[in-house]
Amino acid sequence: MSLKAQKGLRQRSRKKCKARTKAGGPCPAPAMEGGLCFCHAHPERLAELGRQGGQKNRRWKPNECNLPQRPLKSIGEVSELLEETINRVRDGPFDLRAANAIGFLAGILLKALDQRLEERLAHLEAVMSGKKGTDTQAFEFWSAKESHNEQSSTARQSD
Repeated sequence: MSLKAQKGLRQRSRKKCKARTKAGGPCPAPAMEGGLCFCHAHPERLAELGRQGGQKNRRWKPNECNLPQRPLKSIGEVSELLEETINRVRDGPFDLRAANAIGFLAGILLKALDQRLEERLAHLEAVMSGKKGTDTQAFEFWSAKESHNEQSSTARQSD
């Protein structure tokens, strides 16, 4: 018997699943006992198998992420976070998506901190230059002598 004939005989002897696909055609999978393929014989197991496959494909696992919580209120603290993230990426298996997100968010946070720093600097410059404005009135500094003179003059006016 030729090789082609043997292959054809094997294919004919293999039983196909009796079930129909969603499209309405015959299921091409080989049949198990009962005349159905594994998928049609155990439809309740399909969701579980899909879930197991999806868990294997996940790159980030909640238990693996052991990053400590840290305050990020200054530029120095953000710099330390970036330094730590860079070293973790270089040292070994660290989720590159998480590292990318940390870097992106740290950049936004640095811009916000820089904006706050510029506002504080402008406020201090206004106070030091002696400009009288609504923003600087809360920080007006008087010497003790001027404060005493101011109080005595207001006391005389009220008499």
